[in-house]
Amino acid sequence: MSEISPDPAQRATLEQQLHRTYGAGSFDNRRVWAGNVSIAIDGLRFDATLSRAYLRPGDGNPVARVRCELFVAAIDPASIRAGHVSARLWTDVADPGRHVPMRLCTGPGGEPDLCAANLVFESEPFPLQRTGAFSYTVEVSADSAGVPAWIAIDDIAPNRDGVIVVSPGWIADSPTVTEVCLRKVDATRRGGRFESGRIRYLTDRLEQLPTDVVYLLPFFRPGFTDTDTGQDVRKGSLGSVYAVADFYQIDPELVTPPEQVDLGELAAAGLLWEDDVAHVWAHVEAPEQASTAPPAVSDLVEAGGRLAASRWGRERLVQLVGLAQLRQLCQRAHELGKRVIFDLVLMQTSRDSALIAQHPEWYALDEEGRPKIHQIAWLVYSDVALFELSGNRPLQDYLLEVAPYWMARCQFDGVRLDASQTVDRPFLMRLKNRIQRQDPEALVLGETLCALQEAVDVPVDMVYALLVDFHRDAEQATPLIDFLEEVHGTFAAGTVAMAYFENHDSPRATQVWRQRYANALGDDRVLARAWRRRLVNAEGNPELWMALLKNLQATLIDATAGMWPAHEQQQMTPEGRPLRSGGTQLAWAIEWGSEWGETAPTDFENEVLLHPEARDAGPGQRLAAAYDRLAVSCADWVEARRGRVYYHRNSGPGGDAQDRVLAYTRYTATSALLAVHNLDIRRTRWVTIPLDWLPWTPGDTSLVFDSYQALGLATEATAPDASKPGPRIGVAPLQTRLFRLTPGATTRKE
Repeated sequence: MSEISPDPAQRATLEQQLHRTYGAGSFDNRRVWAGNVSIAIDGLRFDATLSRAYLRPGDGNPVARVRCELFVAAIDPASIRAGHVSARLWTDVADPGRHVPMRLCTGPGGEPDLCAANLVFESEPFPLQRTGAFSYTVEVSADSAGVPAWIAIDDIAPNRDGVIVVSPGWIADSPTVTEVCLRKVDATRRGGRFESGRIRYLTDRLEQLPTDVVYLLPFFRPGFTDTDTGQDVRKGSLGSVYAVADFYQIDPELVTPPEQVDLGELAAAGLLWEDDVAHVWAHVEAPEQASTAPPAVSDLVEAGGRLAASRWGRERLVQLVGLAQLRQLCQRAHELGKRVIFDLVLMQTSRDSALIAQHPEWYALDEEGRPKIHQIAWLVYSDVALFELSGNRPLQDYLLEVAPYWMARCQFDGVRLDASQTVDRPFLMRLKNRIQRQDPEALVLGETLCALQEAVDVPVDMVYALLVDFHRDAEQATPLIDFLEEVHGTFAAGTVAMAYFENHDSPRATQVWRQRYANALGDDRVLARAWRRRLVNAEGNPELWMALLKNLQATLIDATAGMWPAHEQQQMTPEGRPLRSGGTQLAWAIEWGSEWGETAPTDFENEVLLHPEARDAGPGQRLAAAYDRLAVSCADWVEARRGRVYYHRNSGPGGDAQDRVLAYTRYTATSALLAVHNLDIRRTRWVTIPLDWLPWTPGDTSLVFDSYQALGLATEATAPDASKPGPRIGVAPLQTRLFRLTPGATTRKE
């Protein structure tokens, strides 16, 4: 069919409304409006707030296409044709940014394919070829001049630029995480004095960590004093690791004393770099050696640790050794197939940081002209000086280079961004892009301990799943399911959220559970006898075993209760607009010590010792072995990484009347993982799980994980018969059972 020629009157009306009647930012949106921007990436549709894609080597680049709508009251939208109005997309997914043509969506006769009374435009597809955080916006024009004038839809109506977060493909596989405070790893007390943990102690323990990623709390040199008043303002007896005095120095307490180090061995292993020496001499003062030129590494080796410290300055040598030991830590992790990220503090420094004198304009000031302390709600951080980060380009430029420095020098694999939800988004996008220019495979994990809606636009690779309180306190399934479904409906499809049940900001959940269960056993003799019978062959008191079962159950929920969105035809609203695709995948995480049931909090500000010896005997050893088994098993549970989810609510037929059983099925086109968790401490519960909704008929069933068996405890429940529409499953108190289901001999359901 030949194209219909544009109607000059319609073009003139559009031109008048878009370009002549209103100024930018002052459009009457009852008369002229633009918006409903969405983007489709490989079968998933997102709104403009934030969209996600993953780059996997060998899989080809994801392809994106943007849609936008335009309304002009003065025209009959059905009479508009392609030549009347133009649109184009600007995006920086390529470097430099470029424009991508858009077309008016039309039917077979050239008539517009309207959404209500709105014209719809769609861009040509464009590839996403590099990791990072990118922007896009739409511009429209009805200008009849030879060179059209373009107006951004942001100037027509309240729109903001769309955001695309492109992440390394390995992150889509939900990497597991262990949070570690170096200060506490094998810390001891000698002669009544606290002796800090050290970098090399963690290197020696890396093989014991059951996760893919090691996340280090800040290891920078801390500060303790308020320079203005001279007061010691440290938190606790040790000071906070988040009160950073120097972003380019390591906390000396984490480094093996140079007098105890074989510098020749470090040099032979390639861990001492000539470039380190120049950097340290530029950043570390040693007044008594101020005139001494930087030595060669060979000079240091020849002198030995003790003499080198005396000749060139002990603080300098400590930093050189620290760099070598961080490098060694990362190299050993890589040998084990693990990655290491570190905590990047963006909001503050200590109150004695040299930056306060060097760049007072970088700080928010109080009414007396001194750097403000940092306060969030009722939390007062009086030991730090708050940056004035928003819009402060020189400060942002300084902070942009901190992570790349440590990544290049020590082979770190990414960062965790402290309080990322409080940081302005354009800077976060710049930061992610700078980090991924340094390493395209780097992980950028954003702390998002905030309301879900406050985190939906944080442009990072992974966010936080706020399950800590649910795990610690929930005794019924419905609140957990409600929250998980809220998460799925809130975050962009394909978001990966790190989930754990305790961290350095919370008391040890295992201790909370242990005390809670001890109280319950003390108040109920029947309950106490039941648990003693159940644990007759187990070493340790019942409340400890109960707490360890709850510990493992919480992680099993985190490992399996997420949802990966299906790539399928996008559903539409009754008005013809695309529905937002949901689905958030959980990545289970623990705090160092969770895996052996540590009850002492990390409490990095004080001289609290942890008890890693507990992982070598008794209940702690069994829990650590269960975590090791879980780490291996998870690799085989493709449904827990790529499956959709069906939550079996207890309100349905066969559910638990008291809502104490949490059950759900993760399923793909070829298999399913059925998870059944008993949240109750008192009795075995039985539920009937309907499976007739699956897209295929279940056949074989196998038990793939049982928390009682994993801890060496007796279990009596048997495997369900999944060939029946509603298999009946029993779970003992605090037990979790996971089953693999595969299709039977019958064909796929119609």
